[in-house]
Amino acid sequence: MSKFEPFGPFNMPVNGALIDRTREGEFWKQVEAAQHGLSDAVGCYIFAVRAGKGIKPWYVGKSEKTSFRREAWTPHKLLVYSEGLQLLKKGTPVLYFIAKRTGGGRFAKQGKNGISAVGALEELLIGTCLLRNSRLLNKRTTKHYREIEVPGYMNESPGARSIRARNIAKLLGVSKKVVFKEAPIED
Repeated sequence: MSKFEPFGPFNMPVNGALIDRTREGEFWKQVEAAQHGLSDAVGCYIFAVRAGKGIKPWYVGKSEKTSFRREAWTPHKLLVYSEGLQLLKKGTPVLYFIAKRTGGGRFAKQGKNGISAVGALEELLIGTCLLRNSRLLNKRTTKHYREIEVPGYMNESPGARSIRARNIAKLLGVSKKVVFKEAPIED
């Protein structure tokens, strides 16, 4: 069994509508103060924005061949986070970490060929985060969520469900219509 442990949210420093890269050291000190060794662990991370109406995920990433510290603050990731911030008028950017633990309870370290459980968790988290925010900024692995239509399960057309769709919805426990397609931005 693969064990993971969640940590966060950790506030990310900003300068206007951009993540302030010059304050990266402060951010990692905050992370280490909360849990020693977390910045060097591997697992999944979720970039989110906290605003008046709650908190919403905007990007899901994984760190399996390198640590959170080396992966979550790359220039590419900071651009993605900034894109999410610019889509909103206000809010506080935060990062959550879901760190992999070893059988002995220590934080797992990076694997040369990756860690399959981390990749599997990332895909599950992307699907869940798409349910919370259909404008999730992930490009890879979201195509199928957005394009597959199964009446009674996901991305259903408007209108009443057919008997077959109701039967599969009952089997799968899908009481409400699940839509992964992009929706307009809510402020």
